[in-house]
Amino acid sequence: MLADQQRRTPEPGSQQTLTVFVDDEPVPAHRLWHPGDTVTTTLSWLDEQHLPAEIRSLAEEGPNGYGRGAFYVDRYPGSSTAHVASVRGVVASIEVVANLALSTDDGWNFLPGTVPMWCVPDTGTWRMPNLQCSVPGTTGDLRFIEQHEFFERYGVATPTFRRDSRYFRVVLYLTA
Repeated sequence: MLADQQRRTPEPGSQQTLTVFVDDEPVPAHRLWHPGDTVTTTLSWLDEQHLPAEIRSLAEEGPNGYGRGAFYVDRYPGSSTAHVASVRGVVASIEVVANLALSTDDGWNFLPGTVPMWCVPDTGTWRMPNLQCSVPGTTGDLRFIEQHEFFERYGVATPTFRRDSRYFRVVLYLTA
């Protein structure tokens, strides 16, 4: 997936960018992406209706009539998706996508319009805030604690809200 660890600053001018979502599969430290890294990877395209619920609100118009959806990088590709393109580019920015989900009788449901993202220095999975739960019975309290602490403190099997993160949003400057 990563051709080399060469880092460089993209030259200003007519840089074509591409936004891709990188999954949360762990990789060795030497294969992490950092801003400035030159990477070569295979992208898959998912139409909006096939996107995971947590990133559906981030769908964009695809190139050449693909419709709405997103390119993504499966760090351990399987046979379930069609690969669209192999690209080479310089990593411009990396953001972690952290969703807010509500617990209902039907399970966890992602809340639309609650997809905060913040910049991180690499694609290390330890940057992702997974399974952080809110304090129950306190309307509007969005102070999140880790799931084990939630259960220890409240003895409740199902919290009301949780943060979950399974993707990095990466902007690439495409190179030849």
